[in-house]
Amino acid sequence: KMLKSNIRGLAMFRRVLAAAAVSLSLFAAGSALAQSATSAVNTMPPALRAAVISGNMAAIAQAIATLSAGNPAQAANLANAVVSAAEQLVATNPQAAVAAASAAVTAVQNAQVQSTAPAQTLTVVSIASRIFLAPGVLQVAPQAAGAGAVQIAQVVSSPAVYAANPQTAIATMAAVYATATDTRVTAFAPATAPAVTQILQSAAGNNSLNQTT
Repeated sequence: KMLKSNIRGLAMFRRVLAAAAVSLSLFAAGSALAQSATSAVNTMPPALRAAVISGNMAAIAQAIATLSAGNPAQAANLANAVVSAAEQLVATNPQAAVAAASAAVTAVQNAQVQSTAPAQTLTVVSIASRIFLAPGVLQVAPQAAGAGAVQIAQVVSSPAVYAANPQTAIATMAAVYATATDTRVTAFAPATAPAVTQILQSAAGNNSLNQTT
């Protein structure tokens, strides 16, 4: 029984590594969708919109907390709006995109948010993983991208979040692994790759995740 579990875990981790080889396509596809969509920035509440445009991560996090008023489902919705807007900023303002994506990921790190809105949480970290992998982001903010990769790896390894859509979860894991092992990240944040690898290896050995794969 243990051997079968180990084999399933190894197979899952191999899929993550294989997907990482083509994970740059996730960013390209996501960017195309973002450019063709109605601007997410303009549809947000004024206070949140101002915070996102400012590029101040603390202000964005505070706006999400204030507007959600302790409602985890609302926090997930707001985080989703923020990270969607962040993806639209990647080409023109990568620093602001990183700040917004980081704030959104931080919001869904909350256990209540994950258990209440696992599908929304997965959407947030999936989009954020594309943002952190964007060449422009890796160029100007490799340390922030690395920190975000670690956060996302932790969130997507949650059984509830992973179960929302295992295929998307594995693609997200692949994107953060690609970010963590990018030479720009390893140069400025060498601890990122080992941290992400350890989290993903632990996830691969989690029976709860393997049963839903």
